[in-house]
Amino acid sequence: MDRSTAAILILVAALAMPGAALAEGAGEQPAGSRPAAPTALVPLSNARIPIAGLLSGGQPTPEQIDLAARAGFHTVINLRPDEEGGFEWERGAVERLGMRYVQIPVAGASGLTRAVVERFDAELRRGLADGPVLLHCASGNRNGALLALRAAWLEGKAPEEALRFGLDSGLTRLEGATREKLGLAAATP
Repeated sequence: MDRSTAAILILVAALAMPGAALAEGAGEQPAGSRPAAPTALVPLSNARIPIAGLLSGGQPTPEQIDLAARAGFHTVINLRPDEEGGFEWERGAVERLGMRYVQIPVAGASGLTRAVVERFDAELRRGLADGPVLLHCASGNRNGALLALRAAWLEGKAPEEALRFGLDSGLTRLEGATREKLGLAAATP
């Protein structure tokens, strides 16, 4: 077995494990700490595996999309609106490689609505039913926000637990807006 085939098999196995971290030397995190961004075998910036079968992170390159296809991903969900630009190539590349492409534009805090979260949930469930899903925005921030809101609004998790899940899933600059949507007090500096 060559090195790239072995790496792909490790990635697919890790995607099957909830909360898996793809990082050299990744071990248990202290309670309450945020996991370090792993260096994934599909090396997205801010890469996370928040749930089984889901690789979440920042904007992939064409090479990373190709790696994802070779690793067995079936769906790519892009949370970036067209106005951001820089990913005009993506839909064509994803579809040429035989994967399904979904774009759910989330334009910052104003895009954190129940309707957007419900659409995201439906597309995520559909994607996961077919196989591994690659979820991205520009940095991973919107991924974490939508995952937090989905956890609270659609899965019934407590707001604090949902926020922690979002933070562990890449949420950063939208933390304040997400806290507000979850009915939580603003973070103390």
